[in-house]
This record gives sequence, structure tokens and C-alpha cells, in this order.
Amino acid sequence: MTEDQHIIYITGRGGDANKDLGGHLKALELHRIGLSVNRIFLKLDFNEQVNVVTKMIIDFDSSPTFFVANSYGSYLCLHTLIDAPRYLFSFLFLSPAIGLVLNQQAMAYSRVPSCQFFNQAVTEKRITKPNFVTLHIGDCDLDNDSEAFKELGATLGTDQLHILKGQGHALDKGLTRNIIKQFLSMEV
Repeated sequence: MTEDQHIIYITGRGGDANKDLGGHLKALELHRIGLSVNRIFLKLDFNEQVNVVTKMIIDFDSSPTFFVANSYGSYLCLHTLIDAPRYLFSFLFLSPAIGLVLNQQAMAYSRVPSCQFFNQAVTEKRITKPNFVTLHIGDCDLDNDSEAFKELGATLGTDQLHILKGQGHALDKGLTRNIIKQFLSMEV
């Protein structure tokens, strides 16, 4: 990391930005900024949650900024990109929760707030791609559907879409650290 680079980390639902992946990122960059999507944050109305994330994105938007978001945190970030200006930062989405997903093979159903609005934005290609975007999901993630991710990737113009063999929603820690290392070392 160089002096002008920033890491912004947004956890998944119930996460702590100073533990697990957040702790690893903090060890890499002491000035890393984290948002814990904990029960206090989740008491906010969904639109207020999106507004908090939007403010972070606007405040730290620059080409040397790296956003890392996990699960529900990714979903919040994707909402900030609907009808948004083109941002300069790079984005890494890990196991993003996306809209309404019906995984028929696993007989699993997942729904997050404002999913109809989100799915409509994906269909209408209204999600603005920032400078660089990479998505990583596990092929065994019961909360998600690889076809929905492929559609999101196409809509967003994703630079990289990785469907990771043998991985569930919680990606292996070693694999996640390798993904982070590669992401932070990219020059885009």
C-alpha cells in the first residue's frame, strides 16, 4: 500500500470491521476505514443504511481507494451504484447478497430489502460501474445463484467474475486473504 491509498471495508450482516477479515485488513493498512453492519447499524431504515455507504463512497472516491465489501455489505454498495455517477475507486465484492434469489437446485430462497428495486435496476442496466470491479462467490453458496451473478456481472460490466469451486457463502480464510492480496496489488 502506498501513502495515498485507502482501504474501505464494509462487513456482512452482523459483522465487526475490526475482527476476522476486518482485522486482517487493519493489519495491512492501519488507516483502513471499516463499517460494521452490526445490529446497531441494522436498526437504521434500509435507505439510511444505503445513504451511510453512499457518503463513505463519495468521501473517499479516488483511484487509489480500494473498497472491500462482504455479503450484505456488498448489497448495500451495489445499491449505491444504481443511477450513480462513475466513481474512481476499485471494488471487491465477496459473496455478495443480491436481490431476490431462488436457487432451485438447492431449494433455497433469499430475499434482502428493496430486492425488487435492485433486480429491476439490474435488468434495466442502471448500475454504474466504478473504475474496477471484481466479484467472488462460491459455487456452493446456497444464498446465491450463479446465473443471477452472471447477469449482475454483465450489467455492471464487471472486470472479473470468479465463481469459486467448492466454496460456500463464507469463503475460506486463506483463499480470501489471497483474493485480497491480489486485489490490493492490482494497478488499474
